[in-house]
Amino acid sequence: MPEDVGTARQLWWGAVGLGIVQLVASVIAALERRRAFAEEVYQQASAQDPQVTMAGVELMVSLVYVLVVLIGLGAAALTLVVVHQFGRGKLWARTVLTVLGAWVVLLGVGVLLAIDAVTGTASLVAGAAAIVQAVLAIGAIYLSHRPESNAYFQPGRQ
Repeated sequence: MPEDVGTARQLWWGAVGLGIVQLVASVIAALERRRAFAEEVYQQASAQDPQVTMAGVELMVSLVYVLVVLIGLGAAALTLVVVHQFGRGKLWARTVLTVLGAWVVLLGVGVLLAIDAVTGTASLVAGAAAIVQAVLAIGAIYLSHRPESNAYFQPGRQ
C-alpha cells in the first residue's frame, strides 16, 4: 500500500470519528429543544386527530432521536467497511469515498457559512466537527488521487 493511501485511510477514519462526534453533539443540541419540538408536533397532530396526547407525541419524538442515532451509527459502520476496502485497493471504494467526501465538504462549507446559527456548546461542537471533517475529507480525496495512489487502484497491479 502506498504511503498516500495509508494516510488517506487514516484521514477517513478520523472523518468517520468526527462524524460520530457531530452526530452525538447534534442530538444533544436537539434534546435541548425537544419539548418545543414536541409541542409543535402536538399542535399539528391534534388538529388532524383530537385523540393525540402530548405524552404520545413526546414518546414519538424520543423514538425519532433514537432512530437518528442508530441510522447515523449504521452509516458510520458502513463507511468504515468502505474505508477498509479502500485500503485493500478497491477502485469502487475510492469512488464511493470520493463522492461521499464531496458531500461532506459541501456540508462543511454550509456549516461554515451558517456560523451565526450556533446556539450553544453542543451546536458549536457539532459545527466544528463538521468543518474539521470536511478538511479531513479534502485531504483524503487529494491523497487517494495522486499518481502513486492511482497505480495502487489499477486492476492487475503487482
